[in-house]
Amino acid sequence: MSNAWNYTGRVERCKRWNGAGDVRGHRAARGWTATADLTDVHPITGRALKRSEWWIFERMEDSHV
Repeated sequence: MSNAWNYTGRVERCKRWNGAGDVRGHRAARGWTATADLTDVHPITGRALKRSEWWIFERMEDSHV
């Protein structure tokens, strides 16, 4: 059994905005596109948050041209 991750199609990751500066200033790494969302629900667990938070969502761009 392999411990390596296998990705099919597109890959997405998310993280909570740390509050430093403006969320619109976030720049994704090369090969990724980013969007931000103000949400009341934790994007991973689906549980309600105590207050609304900004989350950054990054999606890996297609590797083929």
